Amino acid sequence: MSLPEHHPDELLTYLRILADGSRPNQFFDLRYSPPAGVMRRRYVSVMRLQQIAERITELAGAADVYVGAALRDRARKGKSAISGSQLLYIECDDPAARERLEGFACSPSMVIASGSPGHLHLYWRLRERASTAEVESTNRRLALGLNGEPACADIVRMLRPPRTLNHKHTPPAPVRLLAHDASARYALADVLSRLPQDPQPRHIQPAWSAGPRVGRTALDRELLAIPAADYVRVLAGREPNRAGKVLCPFHEETEPSLQLYPDATFYCFGARCRRGGTIFDFAAALWGTGTRERDFLKLRRRLARTFGLTASTGA
Repeated sequence: MSLPEHHPDELLTYLRILADGSRPNQFFDLRYSPPAGVMRRRYVSVMRLQQIAERITELAGAADVYVGAALRDRARKGKSAISGSQLLYIECDDPAARERLEGFACSPSMVIASGSPGHLHLYWRLRERASTAEVESTNRRLALGLNGEPACADIVRMLRPPRTLNHKHTPPAPVRLLAHDASARYALADVLSRLPQDPQPRHIQPAWSAGPRVGRTALDRELLAIPAADYVRVLAGREPNRAGKVLCPFHEETEPSLQLYPDATFYCFGARCRRGGTIFDFAAALWGTGTRERDFLKLRRRLARTFGLTASTGA
């Protein structure tokens, strides 16, 4: 398949922004897969900008192509291979995001149209490198403030580069660099001063761990390992959308505000809800029960029955 016409420097501009402030021993994380194919991966030195640009162009006609938003310090997989970044980034598919963005004092350094109607990837360049924790926390706050996707804030996030095609659509849709501003660089503190607080649920004290605690058992660990999408599906009968959100069962709403996370926790961004935690907190709120002492033991037994686990392992 032939690619649509693009500005010849579009992809190189994007890669240069990702590599801005890089060290010679860092790597791009390149992944690609044909529709319904197996995802493949290559690490390419930041010193080989032209090489990775040519490879992306070669792959784009027949595969979905992704590049890690943060550079890797070592050519290996896993979060530990990334120590931080000079970029912040979020994904937006909410039409309200454009209006909020216009009123945001820190204009993005780069805007990418991901190929799906109305879907944008927004990047901000920092004046100094931020740690992994700082990047992820600020990304979540940007997503909350600009109607982005909080679940897409992680340091290992893979995003579509321009001059490729989004093969989820028929015909495949072009990914484009809509805008970039080489002068748009920000101090992290300036960005943070304009954002709401980080709502990441791992900072929330789960109700089941407060007060007198029931010791963690094998059954506790089995229950806590159940993915959030699975326990929400079973307990509330709700299917998450592609961003990992569902309509919150704890209040009335027309747009999903309850976010499910890879660590099996959840958090509701509804202004009058703000519930969050683990499977125990979700089930307790749904069933109207407590989460301490005897209430916790009953809750654990009921969850074990619901998911076909052996309650005796938690005795």
